[in-house]
Amino acid sequence: MHSSNQFGVGLRSCHFPYWKTIEAPPILELLGDNYMLYDGGPGLYHAKSIVEKTKIVVHCVGTNVGSAEDVDVVYLSRLKKFCDEMNPLVVSDHLCFSKTKTHNSFDLLPLPYTQSTLNLLCEKVEKIQNFLGRQFSLENISSYISYQKNEYTEIEFLNELCRKTGCGILLDVNNIYVSGKNHGFNPLVELERVKPEYVQQYHISGHSLFEDEALNGDTFLFDTHDKLICDEVWNLMNFAIEKIGIRPAIIERDDDDCPIEDLLSEWMKGNKVLCKTNSQLLN
Repeated sequence: MHSSNQFGVGLRSCHFPYWKTIEAPPILELLGDNYMLYDGGPGLYHAKSIVEKTKIVVHCVGTNVGSAEDVDVVYLSRLKKFCDEMNPLVVSDHLCFSKTKTHNSFDLLPLPYTQSTLNLLCEKVEKIQNFLGRQFSLENISSYISYQKNEYTEIEFLNELCRKTGCGILLDVNNIYVSGKNHGFNPLVELERVKPEYVQQYHISGHSLFEDEALNGDTFLFDTHDKLICDEVWNLMNFAIEKIGIRPAIIERDDDDCPIEDLLSEWMKGNKVLCKTNSQLLN
């Protein structure tokens, strides 16, 4: 599963020309939802010419795994076709729900981490994995609200879900940092709860600070993917790699005008983290 143990980046259309010109791009992450409709369109044509030279992972936003409704067979059929064609190292989505039968939030909404939710998720994840014919991984999200009746922390919930279904964890280090600051828990303590054997991939990204005038000027962090990664999150990434081990790690940067130089700088910084960890392990 971890045959491509390096830092990589999310493949975005604005950077197609650059990745086409170099001999060996880093591991790349494709947002599956961008390529699954209308036979992928021109984006899939360009992506295929790039990913022929590298390993990939596929990340999604549409499985809506935490919804009370049954799995969306039409969506999964498209995802299966795409994954069978692209053969990714990891296929993932988020531990959340995003829509109901009558409403689409266009956001990643947190779940109540209870036993009843766990039972529902186990059933749905098993259906998804059986349908795809491959392991499915779920990402911890950045959250801005929580439920009073939670029986697990998010990571404890993910650990149980993996134990019961054989699914994996896409560990988003920035999301742990953002949620920790927003809810007042220590990100390091939550990271310590992660079972290393379940982690298949990492995410790391930048975030933004917002001040809410309606809440007496309270501030919170928001997972925007449009900033350089701060030192605190890089330190948390380093801690995660030392504790859990090296996995494919993707830098997320989603603003439309992100200079390729910024992305490459972050990528090189990530690989230095890996080199440092490898050196420590060898010594």
